[in-house]
Amino acid sequence: MKILGADIRKFTVLKQASFDFSPGVNVFIGKNGSGKSHLMKLLYAIIKSLPPDQTTDRARIFQQELAKKLAGVFKPDGQAISRLVTRTTGRAKATISVTTDSGKIAWRLTTLGNLHVDSVEASMSGPAIFLPSRETLAMYEGFIQAYETRELSFDETYRDICVLLSGSPLLGPRLARARSLAEPLEKILGGSVRLTGNRFYLTSPEGNLEAHLVAEGHRKLASLTHLVLNGSLLQNSVLFWDEPEANLNPRLVSVVAEILRKLAAFGIQIFVSTHDYLLTSELSMAMEFSELFPMAESADIRFFGLSVSPDFTVQTGNTLADLTDNDLVGEFADHYDRQSEFMRRLLNKQAGASSVKGERK
Repeated sequence: MKILGADIRKFTVLKQASFDFSPGVNVFIGKNGSGKSHLMKLLYAIIKSLPPDQTTDRARIFQQELAKKLAGVFKPDGQAISRLVTRTTGRAKATISVTTDSGKIAWRLTTLGNLHVDSVEASMSGPAIFLPSRETLAMYEGFIQAYETRELSFDETYRDICVLLSGSPLLGPRLARARSLAEPLEKILGGSVRLTGNRFYLTSPEGNLEAHLVAEGHRKLASLTHLVLNGSLLQNSVLFWDEPEANLNPRLVSVVAEILRKLAAFGIQIFVSTHDYLLTSELSMAMEFSELFPMAESADIRFFGLSVSPDFTVQTGNTLADLTDNDLVGEFADHYDRQSEFMRRLLNKQAGASSVKGERK
């Protein structure tokens, strides 16, 4: 399944937005509070709520599942999904339309909490996966049971990813292909990821190391490795990854960019939210110099710049340079200007001190 586009009106901070997505990698950038994570969670909730193709009364089933998924993923007060409609004076209505390669999905949500489905033609041919900004490998032990029996502050994406992490490794030809995707990650980790009982370990020639003792940045890569090897990330999957650069050493960012391109070339559609200049630059260079990249790393990449001030706007481009209002590039340029100014002032100060010293002599 590929998500081709979305038209969103009055859903949280997404007051009015239209998107034409890439079948490869989609990168969302923007200031905090611009709606990047909300957009990905919205798309994820919609795709996860789709009933199987053979289901009768698909609209009713989708409506029930979507209402539960929106409540679980966004965790509004009192599970009231009406709070997800953009706040305004009087009554309002959110309208969402998503186009996929297998059909259209359209629905409405009012401030009274009424959710009405207009169309649910799409069918899911592969799993949807949401990787939260906080890694889950260390918290995996006992998390699913705790989530089901206690009131936790974590949203449902954390529970969902733990369920996927519990899957057993692939066997046969599918494992061989998965290993080609996982090997670069295992090389960085210095070993393989193993689930024993209810706890994850990193297995290396030096022995087994408990997941919670592994650096957090490496745990994020270990989670991705395990999802590849247990078949959760398959062709036709849709991967949503919120801030993959969080707690990751900058030297590993180029590896993450390479893995994203390889997963997309494998047939996985990817949505990424990021604040990282290095990651976006690496992905942008892959489009600017696409002829220099091998087929195994060739993917269509599209950038979306989200802004809420003064009005909600979306810019789209195939490279970072296509986004005229770009905080990542802008702040990098400002940093360079500040550094140049400090250097100029320091040199002037040193020159002045040398002049005074010469006069004294």
